Amino acid sequence: MKTSVQAPLFNGLILPIILGLLIAVIAYANLNNRSLPLINSPRAALIAILIIGMTMCALGGIGQVGASGKWASPFAIAGYLLGAGLLVVLIGGLAGWHLPLIATQKDAVSAASLLILVKFIIGTLSYFFHFL
Repeated sequence: MKTSVQAPLFNGLILPIILGLLIAVIAYANLNNRSLPLINSPRAALIAILIIGMTMCALGGIGQVGASGKWASPFAIAGYLLGAGLLVVLIGGLAGWHLPLIATQKDAVSAASLLILVKFIIGTLSYFFHFL
C-alpha cells in the first residue's frame, strides 16, 4: 500500500520561499541595473539563478515528487515542462542564443525569474494539495 509522503515544512516550503525571495532580489537588481555582491552582471545573475533555482527544485520540486512517488501527477508534469523551459532560457542566455522575446542576458534573467515564479506557485500548490 502506497502512503502519501509530504516533504518537511522547512525543506519543502520555507527554504524554497527564502530562495525564491533571493531570486526576486537578483531579478530586481538586474532589472534596475544595480549590482549585488558577487552578482554584478546579467551573466552572473543567470548563473546565480540557475544554481538557486536548481536548489529550490531539489528541495521542494522534484525532491518532493520523488518522495511521494507521484511522477505522473498534473503538478509534476507542469513542473517538468516549466523546468525544461527554464533550462532552455538559462542555458540560452548564458550561451548567447537569441530566443523568441529574449534577445539579451538581461531579458533572460527576467524571463527565467518569471518562469521560476510560476514553477514556485505550482510547487507550493503541490505541497498543499499533495493528495492529487
